[in-house]
Amino acid sequence: MAKERVTVCLPPCDPGDVVRAVTAAMAPYDYNRDAGVGDPDAETWWDYWQVDGRGCEFLVVPGYEDDPRLVRGAETLSGQPRNVPPTLCDGGPRALLDLETPRVRAAAEARRAFEAWQEFASAYPPGRAFGDFRARHLADPESYSQVQAVEDYRAQPVIAAFLDNPELEEVVGGDPIARLSDDVDGLVRHAMDDVLPSNALLTLEGHWLDVANEARRRYFSDYLIGLPADAYAVRVLYHG
Repeated sequence: MAKERVTVCLPPCDPGDVVRAVTAAMAPYDYNRDAGVGDPDAETWWDYWQVDGRGCEFLVVPGYEDDPRLVRGAETLSGQPRNVPPTLCDGGPRALLDLETPRVRAAAEARRAFEAWQEFASAYPPGRAFGDFRARHLADPESYSQVQAVEDYRAQPVIAAFLDNPELEEVVGGDPIARLSDDVDGLVRHAMDDVLPSNALLTLEGHWLDVANEARRRYFSDYLIGLPADAYAVRVLYHG
């Protein structure tokens, strides 16, 4: 079992009732519950949890840093005190959560990486993605080893030069031919969809969704952005 985070969505409620509301929303997925007719069929169960968005806190809409409706967990699961900066929170009404700024930043970074790679790669003969070499290895591992596949990939002029340019690698990231050769719009959307999701989403309707692929990350982002302005979204760390 591992510690992961679920984003729990709640109907509008009094700030003092948020923990109670999270408890009620999480209850059907309690590993130690008394199972009954109509219980949800879930992929994931929890046995203890804590409001704690550490590492994936929400940005607060500027000017609302001290709003009493914001949620900030005071302790970690181990009981250690937390000091959440005013610009961040573990949750609150959707209208107080700045969901757009991190998505805009991610989009800009993706476009910058794409443009940097395109400019760099244009000075070299076209290269092939590592997946091509790996596919050849998997098709005939005895004649074409994994080591040879890596060597051949790295020997391509554009990749050899890229690997000798750590500053560019920091901007571009790994496997640039596969990721940055075309479809900048798809790259940008993928980057934006990666920003908001936690490991799972618990919807207002009570559905628990493990966020395990690109389609689910997109659904998570669209669902969160589309929440009513006064509905709550809360990051919860759980052991499951």
